Amino acid sequence: MHKFQNCFICSCLRSSRMQCSAEDLAHHLVAEFRKQWFPSELLQNPDNLNSALQEVSVPVMADDRISLTEEIVQKTRMRGTLTWAPPTFQIIFFVQPTNRRSDVIASQHFLCAGCGTKIEPRYMKKLRYCDYLGRYFCDGCHGGLESVIPGRVLNNWDFARYPVCHFSRQLLDSIWQQPLFKLTSVAKNLYSQAKELQRFRELQEQLVSIKKLLSTCRLSDGVLDEFEQLPAHLIQELHLFSMHDLIRVKKGQLCTIAKALVQSAVTHIDICELCQAKGFICEFCHSEEVIFPFQRDTCTRCQDCRACFHISCFRDESCPKCARLQKRKKLQEDINL
Repeated sequence: MHKFQNCFICSCLRSSRMQCSAEDLAHHLVAEFRKQWFPSELLQNPDNLNSALQEVSVPVMADDRISLTEEIVQKTRMRGTLTWAPPTFQIIFFVQPTNRRSDVIASQHFLCAGCGTKIEPRYMKKLRYCDYLGRYFCDGCHGGLESVIPGRVLNNWDFARYPVCHFSRQLLDSIWQQPLFKLTSVAKNLYSQAKELQRFRELQEQLVSIKKLLSTCRLSDGVLDEFEQLPAHLIQELHLFSMHDLIRVKKGQLCTIAKALVQSAVTHIDICELCQAKGFICEFCHSEEVIFPFQRDTCTRCQDCRACFHISCFRDESCPKCARLQKRKKLQEDINL
């Protein structure tokens, strides 16, 4: 065991100048393991070696308190071979780079990326490209199905359908309605590219603020029930979408629903005494009009005290509420002295 560890460490040091992926490191580890642990007759016979690699029994070192009959034998299984591994479940947020077919297939060691079948170079043109994984597949793993690609939506607002393999199609179908895409993290520039998305963002911010207000009103049950027309995550957290949500934004469906919800909620707030009592009076103009933070076209909030004022009236350097709070704090400090 010590001999194997020392050899592997030395090998890693020799290759430390090379940048390698986790997959490359795993392959390197298996290669070193093979050299140290498999008998020479296995190394000379590839068939025996491949079968031996599929299942390796490694005895666990037993301490003094455990008898030999109680030692646990751990079995590990390799996925694929040294030159191929099946695709894994992963959510890809970027567009696959455009590379030459021959270069990509060569990087796959002339194997189908799905099943590992060996492909003769003269049959390269028969392989089918998966736009999601950026790999080539045989016709058994790629039936020519198409799907919307998340990376193209997040980067280019592109909802066209592109060819994908069976594995990718199943993966994309399974996450289609799951809210996995936080746009402020994975697509920071998308709001500036898509006007429909920017419009929905404004409505969504209003709805989140309105729902907080309605949740404190015992007379708003009927209005709150209407909010179920939208997926719950769109009302609970900003910028979080599923692929299904984004395509509905593209079609204008979510904006239509959100706009109707805002109008219905505002109608309730205007006539509800409980909701009106939770509004603000602009302390600059002292108008009798009750204003609310969700009225983003006409109102704004102080960043410090969060009081609400008319946009045309507000002056950040002289917020009345902040001035009162500072005066009260100073008075309290004087009393304590």
